[in-house]
Amino acid sequence: MKNLFKLFILTAVLISSVGCKKYLDINSDPDTPQFPDASSVFPAMLSAIPRGTQYDGRFVSRYIQNFGQNTTDYVWDLHGFTGYPGASDAGGDIWRQCYYGLGANLNYIINEGVKKGQWDYVGAAYALKAMMFQMTTDMHGEIIFKDAFKENTSSFAFDSQESVYKGVDSLCRIALGYLSRTDLSTSNSALSKGDFVYSGDKAKWIKFTNGLLARNFHRLTNKANYKADSVIYYADLALASGADDFLVPFDASKNDDSNFFGTFRDNLGSFRQTKFIVAMLDGTALAGVSNPANRDPRMKQMLSASGDTTNGNGGYRGVDAGLGDPLNSSTTSALRVASPFGDATYGNPSAARFDPSRGKYLFRDKVVHPIMTYSEMQFMKAEASFIKSGANAIAYTAYLNGINGHFAFINRSTFPRSNTPMFTNAAITTAEQTSYTNSANVKKTAATLTLTDIMLQKYIALWGWGFLETWVDMRRYHYTDLDPTTALPVYKGYQIPTKVATTNPGGKLATRVRPRYNSEYVWNFPQLEAIGATLPDYHVKEMWFSQRP
Repeated sequence: MKNLFKLFILTAVLISSVGCKKYLDINSDPDTPQFPDASSVFPAMLSAIPRGTQYDGRFVSRYIQNFGQNTTDYVWDLHGFTGYPGASDAGGDIWRQCYYGLGANLNYIINEGVKKGQWDYVGAAYALKAMMFQMTTDMHGEIIFKDAFKENTSSFAFDSQESVYKGVDSLCRIALGYLSRTDLSTSNSALSKGDFVYSGDKAKWIKFTNGLLARNFHRLTNKANYKADSVIYYADLALASGADDFLVPFDASKNDDSNFFGTFRDNLGSFRQTKFIVAMLDGTALAGVSNPANRDPRMKQMLSASGDTTNGNGGYRGVDAGLGDPLNSSTTSALRVASPFGDATYGNPSAARFDPSRGKYLFRDKVVHPIMTYSEMQFMKAEASFIKSGANAIAYTAYLNGINGHFAFINRSTFPRSNTPMFTNAAITTAEQTSYTNSANVKKTAATLTLTDIMLQKYIALWGWGFLETWVDMRRYHYTDLDPTTALPVYKGYQIPTKVATTNPGGKLATRVRPRYNSEYVWNFPQLEAIGATLPDYHVKEMWFSQRP
């Protein structure tokens, strides 16, 4: 492509030298600028983020059991994959967005912004670049970092995850440097023109970048040099309340600006909530028994009840990984698991038209897609403090903040671009929230707090959107690691599929997704061979961040 572009330019120059300059001078048209301002490019970068996180969430959500298929033997439910040697890009959209959707466009914003003194745009672009590289390495392991966007080559070398983590750290610090500058070009720089997430508020972009640093440090809990104090430090500098949440809104005026998880786009037709999340919300996992006193009021907002409400918890059912609907082979619809779009709903209620009133929780046409939230930061702080000192007051306070922060997240009534609230009919009442925090689901003292308490509450808070973050957490605990206090699995209730995919030697669970087929396996195959990505068991090779010393 680059050579063809050069040939075009050379041809244009030659023709212009013989009197055709005016005919070919396309760059003079003010209606089609060849070097658009950062304010014109930046909105597309924000809109592109969900293209990666939600598309790939369809697959990662199966590994972490946010969702399961309503039929049996779905390969991702069994920790398999549909990529190489098959020609599938499933699980490759974060990769696509890192190198294609945002990639060179962020470089353009940075380069043009430096020329014009648009330091706010430059800082925000560096923050997004850091976020995309962090996501991509946490999804795939070794990725292309130093050679990314390198010109005049057809071979792009992969870098170790450890070196990418250091690179992400550096990008965040560069972002903070630019975002902190006060010598903005007042005539050229106005981040509010292109920023529909934070409306140009640099202070919130700084908090978001500190949240990225908190994530980057916290990945390394299994390393001898894990720095819990750094996690706590950056979490404290990160999102201070739900008002700082990084939320991408949707206009829902056409297919491309509508929520990918909404009813109109119809991408969750066979997705079903799992027994794992149902047990966390009906009291089974956290309180030890499901009864009305232990039911989480968030359950009626987040999950869908089946038509049959006589099963002991109000009709909230979930699928087992790989097994589909309970008693799938011989039952009526009353015993099936409802779709994410609503109670007693087994199909899509409005695939043929936009209808913001249809759907539920995060699965509506015009509801935001979260990228980072206050509650996530608080649970991260709680875990870091717990790992550092065991049960303690700092960990306990952050744990409570995380729970209450997620209630506030669900109850929020106003969003950017008039997006739809997440709650159905009415918000959770103060009485309901107080009753829950007084129930057996929530620990009453710092001394009784466990890692399981923290991680299961974080799982609830990230359910339905924070797929990659939860997968990072579950891989840090190797899915089945034991809580040192209880000697039970940290992720109590997580069900290993009764039959793991045949591609997984020894029944190992998935730890990474292969690089995107349609770029790397087609064009960069020798470099994939160099990192072992052409071997059949590559997707169960442990990630660097989760390896113990």
